[in-house]
Amino acid sequence: MSEVESATPSTEILDTLDWAGMEYMVVKTALELDVFATIAAGHHSLEDVARTTRCSERGMRALLDALCPIGLLAKWDNHYHLTPSSEAFLVHGVATYCADAYLTWWQSRERLTECVRTGQANLDLSSRDRGGFWSMLVAESLITWPQAVDPAREMWQSLGVDVITRPGPRLLDVACGSGVKGFVLTQADPTARVTALDFPQVLEVSTQVAQAMGVSRQVTFCPGDMLTAELGAEQFDIVLLSYILYYFNPQQVREILLKAYHALRAGGLLVVRAVIADDGRCEAKTALVAALELLHDAPNGQIYTFAEYRRFLEQAGFADVTVVNESLIKATKPQ
Repeated sequence: MSEVESATPSTEILDTLDWAGMEYMVVKTALELDVFATIAAGHHSLEDVARTTRCSERGMRALLDALCPIGLLAKWDNHYHLTPSSEAFLVHGVATYCADAYLTWWQSRERLTECVRTGQANLDLSSRDRGGFWSMLVAESLITWPQAVDPAREMWQSLGVDVITRPGPRLLDVACGSGVKGFVLTQADPTARVTALDFPQVLEVSTQVAQAMGVSRQVTFCPGDMLTAELGAEQFDIVLLSYILYYFNPQQVREILLKAYHALRAGGLLVVRAVIADDGRCEAKTALVAALELLHDAPNGQIYTFAEYRRFLEQAGFADVTVVNESLIKATKPQ
């Protein structure tokens, strides 16, 4: 008898989900009512916030109080104030504002039932006209990039990439986002060079991050769509694909990997960061829940297993396909 079959029935899972869902609804409601913008505009009393947002005082009191222990509001002398996080990310007009990106996700999930019924996505976050969405999502890195530096360095260490093993590398960072993962290599090695590819709006953010990290002279920014952009031939020592392949169907993944193969020099390293499903598709919780997310985020999106990634990579010509950890795969272009 399996562990699941022998388990005592319990509502614990449902209760946990219910409470987590309620916290998410608190924030979603506050965003939809422009609570954070209202407080940023100088309305700090319950009466002022309720009147400005055209809400009842009873309802607004419950909402504002709930936002305090969540960490998005602070309260003293019966007045409400923004916290550093809400001030940075949830107020319109701030460079790091990203609330609309989260609202896009959250509001889309309300149509998930229909998405499951039809198999059709509600959004297409893989399309080139979604650059504004992704730039808003990565805007937080203008503040938080220092927190991403050590994890990025640890990633390269786990891959065996340093100034001794791969001096002066030429890195192609596809769908680079903030760019921090590649920029740390240029910080460690003045002869390293990074080509950062992403939507133009996203590159506006990564350009600022590169300036903040002091590596702008070592970076070339290339606006484009990874499906149509030409990646060149044998120009790079490393190609990095971070959390992007699962937005595409198997044929598109093969095409992207084939372009990456041609872009690499012999002996070059391909790095794939991804949410990876277990072979049985029943254990990797993050990956399998993400698969449902992709169902409504991208018409062609799907979460792949390592076996599927290995097959895609080997079909493209790569060798030594290896799982480094639960979200990292590496492969090499044969000499």
